[in-house]
Amino acid sequence: MADNGYAFIIIGSGPAGLAAAMTAAKAGRRVLVVEKEGCLGGVCVNTGTFPSKTLREAVLLLTGHLKRKVFERESDCSGRNAEISMARLQARLHQVRAVEQEIIAGQFERNGVEVLRGSASFADRNHLIVRSLTDQQEKVVQGERIIIATGSRPRNPAEIPFDHCSVVDSTSVLDLAQIPASMLIIGGGVIGSEYATIFAALGIQVTLLDRGERPLKFLDGEITAELMRHFPGGNIHYVGNCGEFTVEGGEQATVTLADGRVFQAACLLFALGREANTAGLAIERAGIHLNQHRYIEVNELYQTASPNIYAVGDVIGWPSLAATSMVQGRLAALNGLKSGVSPFPRIFPFGIYTIPEISYVGITEEEARQRHFRIVIGRCRYHELPRAQISGECEGMLKMIVHADTREILGVHILGGGATEVIHIAQLALQHHARIDLFIDNIFNYPTYSEALKIAALSAANQLDRPGVG
Repeated sequence: MADNGYAFIIIGSGPAGLAAAMTAAKAGRRVLVVEKEGCLGGVCVNTGTFPSKTLREAVLLLTGHLKRKVFERESDCSGRNAEISMARLQARLHQVRAVEQEIIAGQFERNGVEVLRGSASFADRNHLIVRSLTDQQEKVVQGERIIIATGSRPRNPAEIPFDHCSVVDSTSVLDLAQIPASMLIIGGGVIGSEYATIFAALGIQVTLLDRGERPLKFLDGEITAELMRHFPGGNIHYVGNCGEFTVEGGEQATVTLADGRVFQAACLLFALGREANTAGLAIERAGIHLNQHRYIEVNELYQTASPNIYAVGDVIGWPSLAATSMVQGRLAALNGLKSGVSPFPRIFPFGIYTIPEISYVGITEEEARQRHFRIVIGRCRYHELPRAQISGECEGMLKMIVHADTREILGVHILGGGATEVIHIAQLALQHHARIDLFIDNIFNYPTYSEALKIAALSAANQLDRPGVG
């Protein structure tokens, strides 16, 4: 390696890039991070995870969502709060972004990670051409190992008339000048469903158009049904199996389905998928390939077709979570350091920040039955949970999939308060092949959301001696 070269160059400063950079730097290697945006943190901090979750919490706070449920009738809760504005919500987003960007910059500085602001493209397998963000001058940098952590961006088809005012994507929705009077959302995946419930909690009438039979179709079906029963204020009209459609912009957004149905709203959010951020990287010069889904192809060590070049995070596709991207970034750096590492975890949780929030780990009831497992289902309804009554979050449930022969917990699915926190207890149980007795025999703080695990385990145990189980 040349004197002016780096042991590691990481392209991108999101969760995957940050984890890779910190791992390599703490091993004493010279590390360079190339970031093409004006701010550190990638999509996660600037337009994705942090902003959408901050918006969710701001809406819950400013609308008094729980206060209204506890102290007022539901029929009094559908009106919009005149004190809430996009400017006020955006101010909170900017505040959270700024703090996180400062934290990342501090981590880089303390650990001796150099940052070069500019857009990178490959010259060959060891050299990048970086065009400066400030003066557009080009600089060539050399890296013994290069990690691509460029993330993803909204998939915006050419036929959709994005004006980022009446027709927006998941990035420009954060920059709306005002809260729309009504909203259409195309796409019932994670992004579409999260924003649908956030805007519905503001009192906006939302029409959620989806090509599937139900939103979040990868979830356990009972959990999805429960979410739909508790859409905030009843303000979401779900239209499934919508098929092909056309979109028109203008003063109002219009969606016309192939069967002739027409939907209009003040704003349309198009949320049908994301795609890898590889444009402009010139990966072909480094011998790197995309797979059939247009993501960078890697092996189990996160190496591309060029062994010294790695790719991690959303740019390689599923599972495309901030949490998993951080793990991938760390593992790629360790592999580059030739340190002994464990494989990517087989069991990990998913969190979905709808209102109410959802999290799960393990298999669904549908998957268990497809595999012909003999199972019982343990349930804890949130309205029966003392902590939920006290907190005012009575919507939802915890569902536990249990093997009827071994009593082993196969999956846990939660909709409701604390879901994304409580799930980690279930995650540890599944990693150790725990039986329901683990929860039955142990003491939980009372009252807590975590107690739902014990109640669901007891519910499953009560069924195990019944005839015809499974």
